[in-house]
Amino acid sequence: MTSPTNRREVLRALFATSVGGVLSTSRLYGSRTELTAGGGEQHDFAPVRQRILEEVASGKATGVAVAVVHKGHLVWEEGFGFSDREKSIRATARTPFCLASITKPFTTTMLMTLVAEGKVALDAPANQYLSGAGIRGPNGNPHIATVRLLGAHVSGLPGMFSGYFQGGPTPAPDAKAVLQEYGRLAYSPGSVYEYSNIGFSALGAIASNVTGTDFGTLMKQRVLQPLGLNDSFFSTDIARLSTRAIGYDDAGKPIPYYTTSTPPSGELYVSAHDLAFFAMWNMKNHVPGQKRILEERWIDELHKPVYVGPSGVATTFGWFTGTLKSGLPYVLKSGGQPGVATKLYMVPSEDLACLVLTNRTDGTELANGICNQILKSYLSEWTPPEENAGPRSKPFVATSEFIGRWKGTLWNGGAEEPLRLQVDSSTSATLALGTAPATEILQMQSQGPGVEGVSTGLIESDGAGAFGVRKLVVKLIPQDGKLVGRVMARGEKTGLVFANLPYVLTLDRVLD
Repeated sequence: MTSPTNRREVLRALFATSVGGVLSTSRLYGSRTELTAGGGEQHDFAPVRQRILEEVASGKATGVAVAVVHKGHLVWEEGFGFSDREKSIRATARTPFCLASITKPFTTTMLMTLVAEGKVALDAPANQYLSGAGIRGPNGNPHIATVRLLGAHVSGLPGMFSGYFQGGPTPAPDAKAVLQEYGRLAYSPGSVYEYSNIGFSALGAIASNVTGTDFGTLMKQRVLQPLGLNDSFFSTDIARLSTRAIGYDDAGKPIPYYTTSTPPSGELYVSAHDLAFFAMWNMKNHVPGQKRILEERWIDELHKPVYVGPSGVATTFGWFTGTLKSGLPYVLKSGGQPGVATKLYMVPSEDLACLVLTNRTDGTELANGICNQILKSYLSEWTPPEENAGPRSKPFVATSEFIGRWKGTLWNGGAEEPLRLQVDSSTSATLALGTAPATEILQMQSQGPGVEGVSTGLIESDGAGAFGVRKLVVKLIPQDGKLVGRVMARGEKTGLVFANLPYVLTLDRVLD
């Protein structure tokens, strides 16, 4: 344990290093006065700085980078702790951190440049641009799964995440394989919100198909370079991976580099400095040196609500939006996966943005807390806003739509497996895969018109077998006298990161 005296010494050393880093950055990119006093504004970030230093000194954080934009100026940017602790490389405002899901607004921005050129139509069927492997049933009409719905998590495709270490037993699949294996609709397009990385894999495939160019090159040519985001790169830029912030788990241990099954959903590496300028562009600030990659009406289209959830939070083409209790609108995106926790808030009416990047699995609470502390210092009405566009969970009440015996088929990942379900009451239900004995469904919760619960079993597919997944998260929605939805197989195995693999199911009632 660190003694109080040693802890103070660590804090002093970190603070000295932090200030030195800012002064060094200011000499290269503008003076400290210009950074903190844009347009004549003065703001005291010392309490936030002290909070971050204490988190790093205590070992609760490894590397953190922060930036604040106000009234068209970058008013603060700073890095803390380490981007690579084992090599004693400090995190700075120019260190590229993995964004995880904050990659998604960059992906939709790149897609919007194709929309503006007439190469893609937002409300056209996605399959119009997906040659070969496209979106298909069974639980909805794939022709109404549009490009816009893919980017707003309401296309009917289920969620998915799987990570693969370099040299591991299983390589990461490409976009075509992901769509072939997992591109089935769990729900009717436009009817159910489910956060879907598969949808963004499809968007990446669309961009590559209509241009004949790989996704990483498109991102560089259409977004990063013209907006002057020179610290930033996509994961396919192998030569620059050594500049990234290394990820750490919630115990502070380094995580080896890994890729995912859906790169367009989460494999962009961006510095706090660059993300601040991306936020300024989204708030329609005219930044010297940035090219006009989209007219303002297309930026509006990126932020336009597509699906409004019960809480009032809406999904857009890449973002989430909502309003504070005071009525003040905000735009947000966050990211999280092993070794990554990131947050970006924008308040366009106030021309204000705050972002935090961390390289820790458990960095979400810190990232949220820093942003909320900063935004509260600017806006007295700021309170931590609602972020979930889905229905709130509550205890399951079994109605006649659910009670009874059901049978059907589970698809995806090479599986085509019989499945049996029995719902006896609000607290009693079982699930059986193939010829295996039935297992109890626990933790049943109502989610809007549907129900979600947890069971166990091994799905007969290569993906589930590779990860050894046995935890099954079942989500079912009544639809036309059937129960439709997905079973999410969750697990991990040595040599792989972990997996959330979706298997789509359709169940018919068994009549006595």
